[in-house]
Amino acid sequence: MRSPGDGPLSRVRSYLFFAAIALVVVVVDRLTKIYVERRFGVGYGPRQIIDHVLFLTVTRNAGAAFGIFQTFTLGFLAVSVVIMIAILIYYWFLPAGDWTARLGLALVFGGAISNAYDRAVKGSVVDFIQIPHWPVFNVADSAVSVGVVVLLIGTLWANRQTRRA
Repeated sequence: MRSPGDGPLSRVRSYLFFAAIALVVVVVDRLTKIYVERRFGVGYGPRQIIDHVLFLTVTRNAGAAFGIFQTFTLGFLAVSVVIMIAILIYYWFLPAGDWTARLGLALVFGGAISNAYDRAVKGSVVDFIQIPHWPVFNVADSAVSVGVVVLLIGTLWANRQTRRA
């Protein structure tokens, strides 16, 4: 449902915010993947960056987290496209003041589009960030995870506010 001040100019600004956040995610993800792939090459690592906390491990992943579903590349691409379309449609209906949903969805969209690009062009994504007891990941994966956390925090905060009212 539309809120006061949710006119055409406000919608344009909202989508510009969305596009800017998503673009930053895509650019940072692409640049870091290109850098580690050219500088170190796939198969490099693990190299300890921060003692026992952060490692550089360059791998190619055609599947999902933990290397599962390695032969489902087209399926992941299709799911990514559906999720991106759903995000764009849902974004239209968000109240003007729901900045946590706007930020969270923009982060998820940026991460999804960047990994979808890799899957479409190369058939897999480059992962290079490794922390103990977690699968190797990249900037796009981080953006998706942080976006989901922002969405959850925003939802919990909104639920808490409605209970107080």
